[in-house]
Parts: sequence; C-alpha cells; structure tokens
Amino acid sequence: MRLVDGVAVFSPSDLTGYLACDHLLTLELRAMVGELVRPERDDPELAVLARRGLAHEERYLEQLRAEGRSVAVIGAERGDLASSPLARLRELNDRTVAALRAGPDVIYQGAFFDGRWQGFADFLLRVETPSDLGAYSYEVADTKLARHAKAAALLQTCAYSAQLEAVQGLRPERIHVVLGDHTTASFRIRDYAAYFRAVRARFEAAATEATRATYPDRVEHCEVCRWSDVCTAQWRTDDHLIFVAGLARAQAAKLAGAGIPTLTALAKTKVTHVPGIGDPTLVNLERQARLQLAQRRTGAVTYELLRPEGADRGLARLPEPSAGDLFFDMEGDPLVEDGLEYLFGVAWQGPAGIEFRPFWGHDRAGEKAAFEQFIDLVVERRREHPDLHVYHYAAYEETALKRLMGVHATREDAVDTFLREGVLVDLYKVVRQGVAVSQESYSIKKLEPLYMEPRAGAIGDAGGSIVAYEEWLQTKEQRILDDIEAYNRDDCVSTLKLRGWLEERRTEAAARFGPLSRPPVPTRPDDSKQPPEAEHAERIAALSADVPAEGRSAEQQARWLLAQVLGYHRREKKQEWWEYFDRSDMTDLELFEDGHAIGGLVPEGAP
Repeated sequence: MRLVDGVAVFSPSDLTGYLACDHLLTLELRAMVGELVRPERDDPELAVLARRGLAHEERYLEQLRAEGRSVAVIGAERGDLASSPLARLRELNDRTVAALRAGPDVIYQGAFFDGRWQGFADFLLRVETPSDLGAYSYEVADTKLARHAKAAALLQTCAYSAQLEAVQGLRPERIHVVLGDHTTASFRIRDYAAYFRAVRARFEAAATEATRATYPDRVEHCEVCRWSDVCTAQWRTDDHLIFVAGLARAQAAKLAGAGIPTLTALAKTKVTHVPGIGDPTLVNLERQARLQLAQRRTGAVTYELLRPEGADRGLARLPEPSAGDLFFDMEGDPLVEDGLEYLFGVAWQGPAGIEFRPFWGHDRAGEKAAFEQFIDLVVERRREHPDLHVYHYAAYEETALKRLMGVHATREDAVDTFLREGVLVDLYKVVRQGVAVSQESYSIKKLEPLYMEPRAGAIGDAGGSIVAYEEWLQTKEQRILDDIEAYNRDDCVSTLKLRGWLEERRTEAAARFGPLSRPPVPTRPDDSKQPPEAEHAERIAALSADVPAEGRSAEQQARWLLAQVLGYHRREKKQEWWEYFDRSDMTDLELFEDGHAIGGLVPEGAP
C-alpha cells in the first residue's frame, strides 16, 4: 500500500498480507502516512526467489508465443507515460482496457486501477465466451513457483478477476495458476468469489479504522516480512514467551492467560498447573525458560540432563558406538524445479583422523547416481561393520532418502533395511528427549558451543548454501562448490562431535539416574537374500535404457513411466507405515505441532 498523490492505493498483496498477519496492516498503514519508515530488507534468498519467479513468468510468455498466440504487452515502454504517479496508474489501466477491446490472444502484465485498488495481472488469456468486449472475454492466469496453488494466489487472481469483470461486463468463469512444474491449476471463481468479497470488505474496514491497536504474533509470513526485525525487537523489549525454545503459540496464550506473560516470569514461576497445558510439559517449559534466563545473565551455554522417560527415549536411544559409524548431512536446493538433492556428505573417524566424502549430483540423473553411491557406501561398509549406524540431525535426511528411493525407484530394499533395523539415528531426538540446553533454538549450530570451536567457513547456514548454489548455477565457479562442500563437511563433523558429546552425557546420566539401555544391534546383512526390487530390475533397466533424465520424447516418457509402474504399489504401501512409525516415536509436543496428528488434547468438563 502507498500514498499516490495523496490517495491511498491498495494491492492484492496487501490483502494477502493482512490475512497472514493483522499487525502487518497496522505497520503498513503507519508507514504509508509517514509515522514509520518502511524497512528495506536485503535477503539474498528472497532475491533468488524473485529472479526465479521472473524467469518462470518469462518462460510461460515464450511458451504462449511459441503456440502462435498474439501477445499485447502493457507498459513495456514507460518513457511516454504521464509524469504524475496517479496519472500513470490511470494511463496503464486505460492501455489495458484498450488492449482488451482490441482482442489479442494474450495480454501480458495487464494493469488495473479503479481509484483505490491497483492490480498487475501476469496474464489475461482470451476465451471465446461473449462479453461486453464482443464475441470473446478474458480470464486471469498468474505464474507461481509453488507446485500447488495456495490461498494467496487464488485471492490475488480473484482480485484481478473482479477488476477485469468491471471492464468486460462478465465475471470470468475460471482463474488459472501456472505452477512451478509447468502445469496449470484452474479453479471456478464462483467457488471463491464470496470469500474474496468478504475478505476485501474486512480489509477495507480495518484500513479505515481511526485507531488500530494490534500486537505482532509469530506467523509463517514472518520469514518473508520486511518488518520481521521490527517485531523481533519489540518481542525482545517485551521479554516475550516466543523466545522459549519449544514453546508453541497456543501455549504462550495460555500462559499469558494464567498471569505468566514473559520468559522471566515463566522462569521464576511457582505455578504447578496451567489449564490446557499438561503438567509435565509445563515443567519442561519452566526449566527451558530458567536455563535461557541464566544464559542471558552469564553468556554461557549450559545444559541439564533430563530424567529418562523410557528404554527407547532420550540418551537411551544412543546405540553402542562402532568403528564403522557414519555421520551424514545433505544439501538440497528447493528452488530447482521439483527440488534437487545435490550433495550427499558423509564423515567418519578414520585411523588418522576424520575422513569425509562428498557425492555430488547437479541434475536429476546426477541426483540419482549420488543417492545410489551413498546407499552403496553404507551397504558395503555394513558388511565390514554390521553394527554401524548412520547419524544425522533432524528429520530432513531420513525423509529425503525415503523420497528419493520412491522417486528414482532404486535401492528400495537397502533403505527399507536401514529403517527397519534402526541404522539411521536422529540425534535431534536424542537431544530433545535427553538434554535441556540454554539456547533459544535446538538447531545443531546453536548446540555447537558445547562441543566445538566456532566455524570459520564462508557459508553460515542452510539458507546461505541455497543462495550459494543458485549463484553457482549462474556462474559455474568452482570456488562456490568448494565453499558449499566445506560447509557440508562442517555439518558432518559437527554431527560426529555431537554424538561424542552425547555419549559423555549418557555416562553422566547413567551415574545420576541409573543404568541406561541401548538399542538392539542391527543384524549382519544377508547377501544371499534377493531383495524384492530385484524381481523387476532387468525389466526396469531395459525399459529405461537410453531414457534421459530430462528432455524426453513421448516414446521415452512412456517407457520411463512403464518402468516406474513396476513395483509402484509396493513402494506406495511403505508411506503409510513410515508415517505410522514416525508418529509413534514423537513426543507430545511433536504430535501437537504435527499437521497430520491430533495432539495436546486434555479433558475439559464432564462427559
């Protein structure tokens, strides 16, 4: 939103921002009238997204032209526009109306302005449905990098469609979202129009309130919001509960309702019960707040051991160390079409020190080869060390291996065996169930002050590795890959050292709480047993011969698809069991936060 020659002008992105965060509207309104300075956010990852979004839009434009469609571009030559900003908006609207009446197949960057709302539709596509324009009319198509149409995209296209309707005298039948995988999702406007009108009315009423008193909540939109630093500063000033690691937004509201509105208050509370929060959970949250408050005062990262809750929880999850143990970390780029796992890094303790091996794959075929090489390394090493485990931190690596096994229809039995025999060990679960740490986050980098020196690499976090890889895709500079590999190696080494630190804590816990059990040792691999996937291996190889990973002909695509059908149902059945076992292993808080499970239920009142 902005003041244009003294007139408040809104856009569909203001509408979706308002739905994401009511406080965002307050901040933007204050900035619009000069009470606040709108921050400029320098986020390299968002810049990459913007560049890819523009490239996606341009590809679709070229596709339409290649189909032989006539295209009118609005505002391509800005030099001849009126000098007044408000007049420019009106002139772009007039150009769009003129183009609509001329009737080309496609109008690119159509601009609408009704004196209050402006909108720039990526594409207006001609359909042969009569309207006030003549024997034809138009529908809106918007390009998005996402692989599924989101609510914000539908609201935006509804907004453009409402302005289009005012010009052509006919509500478009459908709205279209051109997705990042080059498919187009189409929706009937009448299914969403009433909701759009209600949301727009709420926004307009809120935007004209004489006074707005809102408070920021941490929401998903914070990750991309220009005001995030401003809100974070306010939370810091207010000593907000949001900084207590593992505390959910709903729990913060319940604590505030019980007279515990700040981290300091929670750290010092003597309350033993808060309605809606389980008593054991409350004890954990109080401990976490107390540790974090102590770190604020001393600057030292500390920990406390948690009392074991079962034979398969916390520090009891740590297997007996093996000379063959591997420490694993992956790098992926979600911005590449369909996502790409481009680096599989693995470290181990060798005779002369820590050894490291990377497996790279820069396209779909390379990803498959790197995945197979990593799995084959683990299988081969298990022959020599049948008691080895593969350690990683958090769920990403295990989830990615499951997905790659299905996507590439390869190494199915090996991955199944790893999962069934507990070869993969998630140290995040060990930490969260076994140790309370005084940091605001339990990311592995926040734990590193406990067991290793600060990193010195050029890349500092996962977002930085994505930006760096995107830069390499543009420049092909080997230096960038070297930096990414060094970052990945540091992650693997950190996982190795974390396991060692946790083993020390296990010894400490055993001395304090009594003996702790170990998970069962995996069985020695049986090389004589033929894996189920081998039944179709020859047929799959024959069907897939000479089929490239990309740029297939229709005949090659048909052969590839037929190859994937072999064993398809067997692979699909695995997903249900993976989800079942994953949730069986979750804590109450993890179940509460999981989008597919119902957690945190407590009795309330009489049946």
